[in-house]
Amino acid sequence: MGHFDTITIASHQAAMNFASILYILPLSISMALTIVVGFEAGAMRYKDAQIYSYIGIGTAILFSLCTAALILLFRPEIAGLYTSESAVLQMTQHFLIYAIFFQLSDAIAAPIQGALRGYKDVNYTLIAAFVSYWIIGLPVGYLIGTYTSLGAFGYWIGLIAGLAAGAIVLFIRLRLIEKRLLHLKPTQKSS
Repeated sequence: MGHFDTITIASHQAAMNFASILYILPLSISMALTIVVGFEAGAMRYKDAQIYSYIGIGTAILFSLCTAALILLFRPEIAGLYTSESAVLQMTQHFLIYAIFFQLSDAIAAPIQGALRGYKDVNYTLIAAFVSYWIIGLPVGYLIGTYTSLGAFGYWIGLIAGLAAGAIVLFIRLRLIEKRLLHLKPTQKSS
């Protein structure tokens, strides 16, 4: 983003800051899921762990849809929290539209990461995050941001693409682990 003008960088930073504040909701759910899924999986109650996972993911998505509606309804007011400069205000409102999709992807991925930590499956999450953010998100953002008319918004599209890719592969991983664990007998330990 450093090669854009001051107005663009300020607008980007304001919208990113607001999206980061919203990330507190799915992050909190993620931390709770690590505990409850870990507790249930440790007791080999895998069906209960699965139920908690989906309650957590659903709750995060519901919160995300509510905050998306708030962003849509109150974009000028949200942007006004950060600036009174009209050019920055207008561009921040535009970035906030992208922040909606950004936080929707986060609302899916973060709770899944928590559930996977509860199942003690952390290596896959590391690899998925690396691939999603550094191999998909950053290059896509750079290409769209540099070689199309979208400019700085292209970087957000790249971030959103990376987050969405991460959410998809983490969900697939969660389903595979749950499917494997649900077929274990109560006396069997997972490996």
